[in-house]
Amino acid sequence: MAEDFGKTQEHGVRKAGPALEMLIRQFSQPLACLRELVQNAIDAGTNQVEVTLSETEGEGVCLSVRDTGEGMNRQVIETQLTRLFASAKDGDLTKVGKFGIGFVSVFSLNPLAVVVDTGRDGEFWRILFHPDKSYELLKLSDRVEGTVVHIYLARLSTDFNQKLKRVDETLRYWCKHCRVEVVFNGHPISMPFSLNQSHEVYHELPGTRMVVALTRERENFAGFYNQGLTLLEGCCSPLPYLSFKVDSRYFEHTLTRDNVIENEDYDKALKLVRETVASKLAPELYERLRQGQADWELLDSLRALDINIEEAGLFPDLSGKFWNLQQLRRARVYHQSQPDELSTALHDPALGLVVLATGKGQQWLQTNLLDCQPTQACWGFCKVGQQPALEKTLAICQPELKAWKLPPIQLVRWLPGTEKPFLQPARRIGLVEWAERSDPTLVLLDQEHPFCQKLVQMQAWSQALAVQFLLQHYLLIWPEEQRLKSGPRLSEAVLRRM
Repeated sequence: MAEDFGKTQEHGVRKAGPALEMLIRQFSQPLACLRELVQNAIDAGTNQVEVTLSETEGEGVCLSVRDTGEGMNRQVIETQLTRLFASAKDGDLTKVGKFGIGFVSVFSLNPLAVVVDTGRDGEFWRILFHPDKSYELLKLSDRVEGTVVHIYLARLSTDFNQKLKRVDETLRYWCKHCRVEVVFNGHPISMPFSLNQSHEVYHELPGTRMVVALTRERENFAGFYNQGLTLLEGCCSPLPYLSFKVDSRYFEHTLTRDNVIENEDYDKALKLVRETVASKLAPELYERLRQGQADWELLDSLRALDINIEEAGLFPDLSGKFWNLQQLRRARVYHQSQPDELSTALHDPALGLVVLATGKGQQWLQTNLLDCQPTQACWGFCKVGQQPALEKTLAICQPELKAWKLPPIQLVRWLPGTEKPFLQPARRIGLVEWAERSDPTLVLLDQEHPFCQKLVQMQAWSQALAVQFLLQHYLLIWPEEQRLKSGPRLSEAVLRRM
């Protein structure tokens, strides 16, 4: 094997340390060695990592990882690559590896041989690892740029295309967000640092970047990365209704490389995620809600994250002005789809009356926090009416109403839209609250009500019957005590007048 790969043998065969087998067994996924080799390449300062899988003579395959980093000289080879647990990375936040054992992961593939070609400081080396994990250090005469690792494997029974697929999937899981370009058999495997959510925001500061998205689900995806290398991914978000990815050089991985250590830096990252939600995601969501481009239920997600939504102007009135929850809590709030005389007369913030535009925001408001009824369910608007056919009947009733200190009857025309009452107590002509019954000064008679047509027909047959019909309905709008006290005498007085 040495004659095949080396040119000058510097040292004899060296046996691996006794801890090697134990370390190899920690890598439950053999192809995870690709993650370790890409990580080493990033630590070496490469701007590209090229991974290839090719067939070799004799029904074998070769998995290669090549980088353009700083490479290794003899000292680095002997103190780090071939000495377990010896690492110069500890304490350097620009390096991902912390235990100096990543390279041994290549042996989890049970290779026929592993060949490492590298160079640095004008010296170029080949390290040849045999199946029994012993190695030889060979000096090369040809120049080597960076480092290339060749892993020679037996074909066994696995189809070559299946191996290609598995390598591609492994790289895309562990290395898809690397900031350096990672290429597999000539094809980039990088993917955007995104969550593919309809509403997400990106935030970056020295050493850390993140993308955050609100959802309507309590449990969500979370991803933790160091220099783009995956540490942990899955439905593991510790924050409800929030999906996120955080890539930070401050994260530390566990010894098995498949999780993130929940230490002080981890807590700082989650705090930063929350701050990003409050400072960037929430304001952008508010703007999209104002433009009708987002799901209003996401406001509930913000509330679940203890984000203050009280001061955000989200709820438009019919003039296009936006009101916030604090303002609306101090007002009587109604809604209407289109402006008219009713909404114009009713909308008076100085008096604590606000008419919002009917829409999804108003629906969310009514469902979640505030009573917000349609204007016409609570209010009406009328103008002075005219119905000559009823003048005689009214002329008979009005003097007696005045004598008994009862409000006079006033003919009115209501705004079209909903059915109005035949008779309505009110304080004025114009804006009228249906539920208002105290101290009325008028009783408004809807001249377009069907009863008015019956009243005109009754007049033609019997004026007395028409008067009694009107008075009976007039008395029905008062409390029972007043109706029983005044009703009989009022009817008698009107009949005597006739």
